Amino acid sequence: MPNTVILALGNPLRGDDGVGAAVLEQLGRSALPKTVALLDGGTVGLALVLLLNPYQHAIIIDAAAMGEPPGTWRRFSLAEVCLQAHDMALRGTLHYAGLAEALLLGEALNMLPPQITIFGIQPAVTTWEIGLSNAVQAAVPSVCTAILELLNYGENTCH
Repeated sequence: MPNTVILALGNPLRGDDGVGAAVLEQLGRSALPKTVALLDGGTVGLALVLLLNPYQHAIIIDAAAMGEPPGTWRRFSLAEVCLQAHDMALRGTLHYAGLAEALLLGEALNMLPPQITIFGIQPAVTTWEIGLSNAVQAAVPSVCTAILELLNYGENTCH
């Protein structure tokens, strides 16, 4: 049974909000071991806690409004994202506040994996359209590589 989950969040019908699914798709082409599960969570909300609970390590990929140029990505810890839940200025930004609130709930219920890493990618477009902007599409391979390196599978590449 897998002990690590790579979970994509977002809606591919909303432009760059589908970046998590795009990263997941490219990771699916890598030779990942059977201990790693790939899961598209869509816009799951607070039920995120139930998706993460069975795993020891969760890697979450989502579009995140960070005020950076489109395609910029950052790696966040659980503590960094949970701190965002208390910042009222971030309420309503894509899934960021919802993700933070779900993680706070999971923490309060003691239902989270021991290790959680979040990759946030700055979107350019989140209107109703299919497909990623060029800047966000260009970031997908480097996010994949960072995830593989985190898993110590750096010999795999994501293109």
